[in-house]
Amino acid sequence: MINFKKLKLEIFYLQAAFRQYRQGPDYLRHRYFFARKILNLRKIFQNPINYNNLSIHFLLCHRDLIPFIWSLASFYLASDFFGHLIIHNDGSLTKKDKNLIKKFFLQTQIIEEMGKLDNLPSNYRLLIDQIRNFYPKIPLLKKLLEPYLFNQTPIHLIIDSDLLWFKNPTELEKEIKDGSQKSLMMCGEGGGCPVIFKDGTKLEKPLSFFNSGIVLYHRNNFNLEKLAEYCQKVDWQNSANIHFLEQAAFAFSLNNLTPLPSDQYLIKGGVDSQTIVRHYTSPRRPLFYSEGLKILKDKIFE
Repeated sequence: MINFKKLKLEIFYLQAAFRQYRQGPDYLRHRYFFARKILNLRKIFQNPINYNNLSIHFLLCHRDLIPFIWSLASFYLASDFFGHLIIHNDGSLTKKDKNLIKKFFLQTQIIEEMGKLDNLPSNYRLLIDQIRNFYPKIPLLKKLLEPYLFNQTPIHLIIDSDLLWFKNPTELEKEIKDGSQKSLMMCGEGGGCPVIFKDGTKLEKPLSFFNSGIVLYHRNNFNLEKLAEYCQKVDWQNSANIHFLEQAAFAFSLNNLTPLPSDQYLIKGGVDSQTIVRHYTSPRRPLFYSEGLKILKDKIFE
């Protein structure tokens, strides 16, 4: 059966690669031919865990398996620090997917179940149960809650699978070393994320620029009271909010929130010698292949 939604998205990416980015041939070559070669790579990516108080979390689906392998491989090669690696299965990972993940990343723990609520006050248990009701429609909400509820370590680093890493993220390492007194997120430009509240107002503009491609926080800075306030205010039925609900919730709820330098932790702009990481968000996904893989392939395959 043809998946018309997926087909429509692929056509959108092809048009963007050729018309907007003028990198059509590179996109075709790396997206449809080269990217899959990583599955046959005979290489293990493994770094010593030098921060036992840190867990690194990904929310992963079957569709994003190949970009995820590239993304995490690039993080291993670029980063001088590492913690406990935890993959949260969105429910679509197959047995073959899990075997491939563990083939490349021996330190991985794949989590199938949802985090426990035992240590939370009863009023917050009810709140989280209410949010979990939206998981089938808004899977990204798992990224907001499940790392916190899993309660593996005091410090959580949450990373999307559409990032590619080019240099050691020194700002993240410094904050982890200091005990994560600050919460860190990527920060974008432009119009911000358009999260609308029930009364018609929008998320405060400075908060709307934060991007959840990278989120670093200490558990003490995850403010459940603020999260409850956000959940009461946000318009859950507004379809314009769907893609930004978890991102805005992080920005609204995290204490001591500070943006990562946008000229090194990129969302827009080309990769250069100062770039630490680039988040290839959905509108810019073709560049993950035509730019990012083109830069990293020799390093990953050496």
